[in-house]
Amino acid sequence: MVCYRGFQLSAAVALCAWLGAAGLATGADLGPGPQSQFVEPVAPPNQWEFSFTPYGWMTSVNGNATARGHTVNIDESFFEIVEKSDSLMALMGYFEARKGPIAVFTDVVWEDLTFDGERRFDINRAVSGNPFAKLPDFNVTIKGNLDIKANAQVDYQSTIIQSGAAYEVAKWATGPASYTALDVLGGARYSNQELDISLKVAGTLTADVQADFKRLGLSVRRSVKRSASTAIARSGDLEWVDPFVGGRIRHQIAPDKELMLEGDVGGFGAGSDFSWQVVGTYGFDIHCFGTPLHTVIGYRALAVDFSEKGRFGKNGVDDVQHGPVIGVKLRW
Repeated sequence: MVCYRGFQLSAAVALCAWLGAAGLATGADLGPGPQSQFVEPVAPPNQWEFSFTPYGWMTSVNGNATARGHTVNIDESFFEIVEKSDSLMALMGYFEARKGPIAVFTDVVWEDLTFDGERRFDINRAVSGNPFAKLPDFNVTIKGNLDIKANAQVDYQSTIIQSGAAYEVAKWATGPASYTALDVLGGARYSNQELDISLKVAGTLTADVQADFKRLGLSVRRSVKRSASTAIARSGDLEWVDPFVGGRIRHQIAPDKELMLEGDVGGFGAGSDFSWQVVGTYGFDIHCFGTPLHTVIGYRALAVDFSEKGRFGKNGVDDVQHGPVIGVKLRW
């Protein structure tokens, strides 16, 4: 009986020793442990990123517009256009989709402006001669002054749709959460300009006529003053497409702050004779009623020189539209 109990005790001690050795082997990393099963997370595949920015462009216009041979100079600031306009409507938005270094974009501008212009001419001339060859001693002298005042009303409706693609050719880090990137751009810009020019011309002619007949010793002098006014209305519809190339610099200061500078040139005689555009913006986050919004402010200038020979004369625009821009960018 004592031997049997001794055998049981020896078996129990041996089992405990074997289990202890197995535990020590496992603790010494002789097999896969819990810590060695950690797997490095796999980066998600590169996905498309989208943004849409509805914005306002406070446009000033400098240059001239020609409709059916009638040219009106335009030199109006945004506030003058607002003050003089019977109508002032605009619809503008910018959309961009990006995946890695590739981006595609579309920018739409539609505006309907009505504003006035004024031109004044003062012409002084003196003419002297003999209109009758058979009366050699007869001479007529006319001194005249023509004062012309032209009031023009311009209805200016503009549609600009710009689409293209961008490719990131360089990118370098400038800080822990900042970088600078360089894109090249290419695309096409569709423009449609509808011009309606109403021109009211009022003129006053003041003439001093003196007739001399030397043989008879006679001299006749008379002053004439005449006024007249007329109204001329002309309209034109201009449409063209400009190819363009350019570049863009994007600088992210912080995750919620960024600078962008973009420029392009186009036309090259394919649509307009020449066109160019410069845009600079600064984007930053704000909170409005507890909602974060990414606001964009900046300045934009777009110039075009386009003309065509129509049935009733020359049509064209040669102007620069420029002014501040402000919008809100939505990203997803």
